[in-house]
Amino acid sequence: MIERPKKLKIRYLRRITQLIVLVGIILIPIYSQNPMQWSPSRIVLGQLPPPTVFSISGDTWTISFGDFKLMHPLAFIDFLVSTKRFYMPALVAVLIPLLITLVLGRVFCSWLCPVGFILELNQKIHRFLGRFNNVVKFRDLRLTLFLLLLGVGFFFAVPVLSVFDPPHILGREFMYYFTHKQLSITGVAFIVTLIIFEMLFVRRAWCNYLCPSGGGLSLLSWKRLLNIRMNKELCIKCGKCDDACPYYLQPMKLAEGESINWLKCDNCALCRDVCPTSAIDLAFYIDTNKVKKKEE
Repeated sequence: MIERPKKLKIRYLRRITQLIVLVGIILIPIYSQNPMQWSPSRIVLGQLPPPTVFSISGDTWTISFGDFKLMHPLAFIDFLVSTKRFYMPALVAVLIPLLITLVLGRVFCSWLCPVGFILELNQKIHRFLGRFNNVVKFRDLRLTLFLLLLGVGFFFAVPVLSVFDPPHILGREFMYYFTHKQLSITGVAFIVTLIIFEMLFVRRAWCNYLCPSGGGLSLLSWKRLLNIRMNKELCIKCGKCDDACPYYLQPMKLAEGESINWLKCDNCALCRDVCPTSAIDLAFYIDTNKVKKKEE
Protein backbone atom coordinates (compact mmCIF):
# COMPACT_ATOMS: atom_id res chain seq x y z
CA MET A 1 0.00 0.00 0.00
CA ILE A 2 1.35 3.40 -0.99
CA GLU A 3 0.76 6.02 1.69
CA ARG A 4 -0.08 9.42 0.28
CA PRO A 5 0.87 12.69 2.01
CA LYS A 6 -1.37 13.38 4.98
CA LYS A 7 -3.94 16.12 4.58
CA LEU A 8 -5.06 18.48 7.29
CA LYS A 9 -7.71 16.63 9.23
CA ILE A 10 -11.07 18.35 8.90
CA ARG A 11 -11.97 16.99 12.31
CA TYR A 12 -9.74 19.61 13.93
CA LEU A 13 -11.48 22.43 12.07
CA ARG A 14 -14.86 21.05 13.08
CA ARG A 15 -13.81 20.89 16.71
CA ILE A 16 -12.81 24.55 16.60
CA THR A 17 -16.15 25.69 15.19
CA GLN A 18 -18.08 23.42 17.56
CA LEU A 19 -16.19 24.80 20.55
CA ILE A 20 -16.78 28.38 19.39
CA VAL A 21 -20.53 27.73 19.21
CA LEU A 22 -20.62 25.97 22.58
CA VAL A 23 -18.64 28.72 24.29
CA GLY A 24 -20.81 31.28 22.51
CA ILE A 25 -24.11 29.99 23.84
CA ILE A 26 -22.58 30.03 27.32
CA LEU A 27 -21.13 33.54 27.08
CA ILE A 28 -24.05 35.21 25.28
CA PRO A 29 -26.40 35.00 28.31
CA ILE A 30 -23.60 36.38 30.49
CA TYR A 31 -22.97 39.25 28.10
CA SER A 32 -26.66 39.93 27.47
CA GLN A 33 -28.51 42.37 29.68
CA ASN A 34 -29.74 40.50 32.74
CA PRO A 35 -33.54 40.99 32.88
CA MET A 36 -33.40 40.74 36.67
CA GLN A 37 -31.75 44.17 36.64
CA TRP A 38 -35.04 45.54 35.31
CA SER A 39 -37.01 44.42 38.37
CA PRO A 40 -39.75 46.91 39.43
CA SER A 41 -38.10 47.57 42.79
CA ARG A 42 -34.85 48.69 41.18
CA ILE A 43 -36.65 50.83 38.61
CA VAL A 44 -38.59 52.61 41.38
CA LEU A 45 -35.32 53.34 43.14
CA GLY A 46 -33.91 54.76 39.94
CA GLN A 47 -31.32 52.01 39.64
CA LEU A 48 -31.61 51.55 35.88
CA PRO A 49 -29.12 49.27 34.14
CA PRO A 50 -26.70 51.04 31.82
CA PRO A 51 -27.70 51.07 28.14
CA THR A 52 -25.75 48.83 25.80
CA VAL A 53 -24.27 50.17 22.58
CA PHE A 54 -24.10 46.74 20.97
CA SER A 55 -26.25 43.79 21.96
CA ILE A 56 -26.00 40.12 21.13
CA SER A 57 -28.63 37.58 22.04
CA GLY A 58 -30.01 34.21 21.06
CA ASP A 59 -28.63 30.75 20.38
CA THR A 60 -28.42 28.30 17.50
CA TRP A 61 -32.13 28.69 16.70
CA THR A 62 -32.09 32.45 16.21
CA ILE A 63 -29.34 34.93 17.02
CA SER A 64 -29.06 38.70 16.83
CA PHE A 65 -25.93 40.83 16.55
CA GLY A 66 -27.34 44.27 17.13
CA ASP A 67 -29.76 44.78 14.24
CA PHE A 68 -28.29 41.91 12.22
CA LYS A 69 -30.28 38.72 12.71
CA LEU A 70 -29.79 35.12 11.62
CA MET A 71 -32.41 32.40 11.79
CA HIS A 72 -32.04 28.64 11.55
CA PRO A 73 -33.81 27.37 8.38
CA LEU A 74 -36.01 25.10 10.48
CA ALA A 75 -36.80 27.95 12.87
CA PHE A 76 -38.17 29.83 9.88
CA ILE A 77 -40.25 26.83 8.77
CA ASP A 78 -41.45 26.29 12.34
CA PHE A 79 -42.49 29.94 12.58
CA LEU A 80 -44.14 29.95 9.15
CA VAL A 81 -46.16 26.79 9.78
CA SER A 82 -47.28 27.66 13.31
CA THR A 83 -48.20 31.32 12.69
CA LYS A 84 -49.48 30.76 9.14
CA ARG A 85 -48.21 34.18 8.12
CA PHE A 86 -45.30 35.51 6.14
CA TYR A 87 -42.88 37.82 7.95
CA MET A 88 -40.32 39.57 5.75
CA PRO A 89 -37.67 40.16 8.49
CA ALA A 90 -37.71 36.42 9.20
CA LEU A 91 -37.15 35.68 5.52
CA VAL A 92 -34.19 38.05 5.43
CA ALA A 93 -32.75 36.46 8.58
CA VAL A 94 -32.94 32.94 7.16
CA LEU A 95 -31.38 33.65 3.75
CA ILE A 96 -27.71 33.14 4.70
CA PRO A 97 -28.24 29.96 6.80
CA LEU A 98 -30.55 28.56 4.11
CA LEU A 99 -28.01 29.24 1.37
CA ILE A 100 -25.29 27.55 3.41
CA THR A 101 -27.51 24.50 3.87
CA LEU A 102 -28.45 24.28 0.20
CA VAL A 103 -24.82 24.55 -0.94
CA LEU A 104 -22.76 22.91 1.82
CA GLY A 105 -25.31 20.45 3.13
CA ARG A 106 -26.22 19.54 6.69
CA VAL A 107 -23.09 21.18 8.06
CA PHE A 108 -25.01 22.63 10.99
CA CYS A 109 -25.18 19.11 12.42
CA SER A 110 -21.50 18.29 11.89
CA TRP A 111 -19.84 21.69 12.29
CA LEU A 112 -22.02 23.84 14.55
CA CYS A 113 -24.35 21.75 16.72
CA PRO A 114 -23.11 21.92 20.33
CA VAL A 115 -25.12 18.87 21.37
CA GLY A 116 -23.72 16.92 18.43
CA PHE A 117 -20.25 17.91 19.65
CA ILE A 118 -21.04 16.61 23.14
CA LEU A 119 -22.43 13.36 21.73
CA GLU A 120 -19.33 12.90 19.56
CA LEU A 121 -17.15 13.16 22.66
CA ASN A 122 -19.60 10.85 24.39
CA GLN A 123 -18.59 8.14 21.93
CA LYS A 124 -15.18 7.96 23.58
CA ILE A 125 -16.83 6.98 26.87
CA HIS A 126 -19.02 4.53 24.97
CA ARG A 127 -15.86 2.95 23.52
CA PHE A 128 -14.16 2.90 26.93
CA LEU A 129 -17.09 0.97 28.37
CA GLY A 130 -16.50 -1.70 25.76
CA ARG A 131 -19.77 -1.27 23.91
CA PHE A 132 -18.45 0.36 20.75
CA ASN A 133 -18.85 -2.76 18.60
CA ASN A 134 -22.43 -3.37 19.67
CA VAL A 135 -24.08 -1.73 16.68
CA VAL A 136 -27.83 -1.48 17.19
CA LYS A 137 -29.90 -0.14 14.33
CA PHE A 138 -33.40 1.27 14.56
CA ARG A 139 -35.80 2.63 12.02
CA ASP A 140 -34.91 6.15 10.91
CA LEU A 141 -37.72 8.26 12.37
CA ARG A 142 -36.14 11.68 11.90
CA LEU A 143 -38.22 12.75 8.91
CA THR A 144 -41.40 11.26 10.37
CA LEU A 145 -40.93 13.16 13.63
CA PHE A 146 -40.09 16.34 11.73
CA LEU A 147 -43.32 16.22 9.73
CA LEU A 148 -45.33 15.16 12.79
CA LEU A 149 -44.09 18.12 14.85
CA LEU A 150 -44.81 20.51 11.99
CA GLY A 151 -48.32 19.08 11.77
CA VAL A 152 -48.88 19.59 15.49
CA GLY A 153 -47.54 23.13 15.22
CA PHE A 154 -49.87 23.86 12.30
CA PHE A 155 -53.04 22.65 14.02
CA PHE A 156 -52.30 24.10 17.46
CA ALA A 157 -50.53 27.26 16.25
CA VAL A 158 -47.51 26.55 18.46
CA PRO A 159 -43.87 26.32 17.25
CA VAL A 160 -43.42 22.76 18.52
CA LEU A 161 -40.26 21.93 16.58
CA SER A 162 -38.16 24.28 18.70
CA VAL A 163 -39.22 22.43 21.85
CA PHE A 164 -37.50 19.26 20.65
CA ASP A 165 -34.34 20.80 19.22
CA PRO A 166 -31.48 19.85 21.62
CA PRO A 167 -29.14 22.76 20.68
CA HIS A 168 -31.98 25.20 21.29
CA ILE A 169 -32.83 23.44 24.55
CA LEU A 170 -29.20 23.76 25.65
CA GLY A 171 -29.16 27.44 24.72
CA ARG A 172 -32.39 28.08 26.63
CA GLU A 173 -31.06 26.36 29.74
CA PHE A 174 -27.92 28.50 29.76
CA MET A 175 -30.04 31.60 29.24
CA TYR A 176 -32.40 30.66 32.09
CA TYR A 177 -29.53 29.93 34.43
CA PHE A 178 -27.44 33.04 33.82
CA THR A 179 -30.39 35.44 33.71
CA HIS A 180 -32.75 33.95 36.31
CA LYS A 181 -30.60 31.41 38.18
CA GLN A 182 -33.05 28.69 37.21
CA LEU A 183 -33.08 25.54 35.11
CA SER A 184 -36.07 23.71 33.68
CA ILE A 185 -36.36 20.13 34.87
CA THR A 186 -37.61 18.88 31.51
CA GLY A 187 -34.81 20.51 29.52
CA VAL A 188 -32.01 19.25 31.75
CA ALA A 189 -33.59 15.79 32.01
CA PHE A 190 -33.87 15.57 28.23
CA ILE A 191 -30.20 16.39 27.60
CA VAL A 192 -28.88 14.22 30.46
CA THR A 193 -31.05 11.24 29.47
CA LEU A 194 -29.86 11.53 25.89
CA ILE A 195 -26.21 11.54 26.92
CA ILE A 196 -26.55 8.61 29.32
CA PHE A 197 -28.57 6.52 26.86
CA GLU A 198 -25.98 6.93 24.11
CA MET A 199 -23.14 6.40 26.55
CA LEU A 200 -24.47 3.05 27.74
CA PHE A 201 -26.50 1.66 24.87
CA VAL A 202 -26.62 3.06 21.32
CA ARG A 203 -24.01 5.52 20.05
CA ARG A 204 -25.34 8.51 18.13
CA ALA A 205 -28.91 7.23 18.46
CA TRP A 206 -30.41 10.72 18.44
CA CYS A 207 -28.56 11.96 15.37
CA ASN A 208 -29.06 8.69 13.52
CA TYR A 209 -32.69 7.89 14.17
CA LEU A 210 -34.62 10.48 16.17
CA CYS A 211 -33.53 14.10 15.59
CA PRO A 212 -36.42 15.93 13.84
CA SER A 213 -34.18 18.89 13.04
CA GLY A 214 -31.69 16.57 11.38
CA GLY A 215 -34.53 15.13 9.32
CA GLY A 216 -35.64 18.56 8.17
CA LEU A 217 -32.11 19.65 7.28
CA SER A 218 -31.61 16.40 5.37
CA LEU A 219 -34.51 17.32 3.10
CA LEU A 220 -33.19 20.83 2.52
CA SER A 221 -29.68 19.63 1.74
CA TRP A 222 -30.44 16.56 -0.37
CA LYS A 223 -29.27 18.22 -3.60
CA ARG A 224 -26.36 20.08 -2.02
CA LEU A 225 -23.24 20.89 -4.01
CA LEU A 226 -20.60 19.86 -1.44
CA ASN A 227 -20.27 16.09 -1.13
CA ILE A 228 -17.74 13.45 -0.30
CA ARG A 229 -16.08 12.07 -3.42
CA MET A 230 -14.26 8.79 -3.82
CA ASN A 231 -11.24 8.33 -6.07
CA LYS A 232 -11.77 4.73 -7.15
CA GLU A 233 -8.18 4.30 -8.30
CA LEU A 234 -6.80 5.20 -4.87
CA CYS A 235 -9.25 3.16 -2.79
CA ILE A 236 -7.67 -0.01 -1.38
CA LYS A 237 -10.89 -1.36 0.18
CA CYS A 238 -9.46 -1.22 3.72
CA GLY A 239 -12.86 -0.41 5.24
CA LYS A 240 -11.57 2.29 7.58
CA CYS A 241 -14.06 4.80 6.18
CA ASP A 242 -16.96 2.44 6.91
CA ASP A 243 -15.79 2.02 10.50
CA ALA A 244 -15.42 5.78 10.99
CA CYS A 245 -18.83 6.81 9.64
CA PRO A 246 -21.14 7.67 12.57
CA TYR A 247 -24.20 7.00 10.40
CA TYR A 248 -23.13 3.53 9.17
CA LEU A 249 -23.33 4.72 5.54
CA GLN A 250 -20.51 2.50 4.26
CA PRO A 251 -18.84 5.12 2.05
CA MET A 252 -16.56 2.43 0.61
CA LYS A 253 -19.54 1.57 -1.63
CA LEU A 254 -18.70 4.67 -3.64
CA ALA A 255 -15.54 2.95 -4.87
CA GLU A 256 -17.77 0.29 -6.45
CA GLY A 257 -19.92 2.88 -8.18
CA GLU A 258 -22.77 2.36 -5.71
CA SER A 259 -24.62 5.10 -3.87
CA ILE A 260 -25.15 5.74 -0.18
CA ASN A 261 -27.98 7.28 1.78
CA TRP A 262 -27.07 10.89 1.06
CA LEU A 263 -29.95 12.11 3.22
CA LYS A 264 -28.00 11.02 6.30
CA CYS A 265 -24.53 12.23 5.30
CA ASP A 266 -23.70 15.52 7.04
CA ASN A 267 -20.26 16.10 5.49
CA CYS A 268 -18.45 15.49 8.77
CA ALA A 269 -15.54 14.13 6.68
CA LEU A 270 -14.53 11.53 9.25
CA CYS A 271 -14.25 9.05 6.38
CA ARG A 272 -11.87 11.43 4.63
CA ASP A 273 -9.72 11.89 7.72
CA VAL A 274 -9.11 8.17 8.28
CA CYS A 275 -8.47 7.22 4.64
CA PRO A 276 -4.79 6.12 4.42
CA THR A 277 -4.54 6.81 0.68
CA SER A 278 -6.51 10.07 0.55
CA ALA A 279 -9.04 8.44 -1.75
CA ILE A 280 -11.88 10.39 -0.13
CA ASP A 281 -12.24 14.13 -0.15
CA LEU A 282 -14.89 16.84 -0.07
CA ALA A 283 -15.64 18.42 -3.42
CA PHE A 284 -18.20 20.63 -5.11
CA TYR A 285 -20.09 18.63 -7.70
CA ILE A 286 -23.63 17.63 -8.59
CA ASP A 287 -24.30 13.93 -8.18
CA THR A 288 -27.05 13.09 -10.64
CA ASN A 289 -27.29 9.57 -9.23
CA LYS A 290 -28.29 10.67 -5.75
CA VAL A 291 -31.19 8.60 -4.58
CA LYS A 292 -32.61 7.96 -1.19
CA LYS A 293 -31.66 4.46 -0.21
CA LYS A 294 -33.51 2.51 2.42
CA GLU A 295 -31.65 1.27 5.46
CA GLU A 296 -30.64 -2.34 5.16
